[in-house]
Order: sequence, then structure tokens, then C-alpha cells
Amino acid sequence: MPRTAKRLLQTALSGTAATVYTAPASTTAQVTEIYLANTGTTARTVNLYVNGTANSNIIVNGLLVNGSSSVILQDTKIVIPTGTVFSAKQDTGTDITMTAFGVEEV
Repeated sequence: MPRTAKRLLQTALSGTAATVYTAPASTTAQVTEIYLANTGTTARTVNLYVNGTANSNIIVNGLLVNGSSSVILQDTKIVIPTGTVFSAKQDTGTDITMTAFGVEEV
């Protein structure tokens, strides 16, 4: 099965949990690194979810990203099977840019 390393997503987060990546048909993805850049001056908190946005699907809760700074999550090993969604949100506003790198295996 071929594995392709790639940028899986890059998007601005909002105050509402939203899908940022969906594993394509016949593909399993693994998120290996997540970069969270706060372009604003106010500290923000970030939640990450797998397989829905209910509280039971939170994998990172209330991660603090200070104003004008970044947080890098390395070696995350988040597996996203075919059709499964990866979602995220920040507490308020749209200051956080989220970028995730990983691999897709077909």
C-alpha cells in the first residue's frame, strides 16, 4: 500500500468546532505533526476532536496558545480511518491558523 507524506490541512479555526480534514475513500491517514499559530495578540485555547465534535471525541482540550506565538505538537500518531473526520475549534475569534502534516495510505 503506497504511503504519501503531505500537508493534510491548513485553515483558520473559529469558535465553532468544524471539520478540518476527512480521510478520503479507501485511505487511512495519520496526523504526525500539528502547528497552531496565533496571529492575534490575545491568548486562545484550542480543542481537537476525532470522529465527531461531542465532548467524548475530544483528544486535546483547552490547549493554550499565547498571543503572537505558536505551539507545535509532534509525533502525534493520530490515526484517521476512511470517512472519519478530524475537527478543531478555538475559544473565540479566528486568530489560530492550524496546519497538520502526516501520511495517507491507500
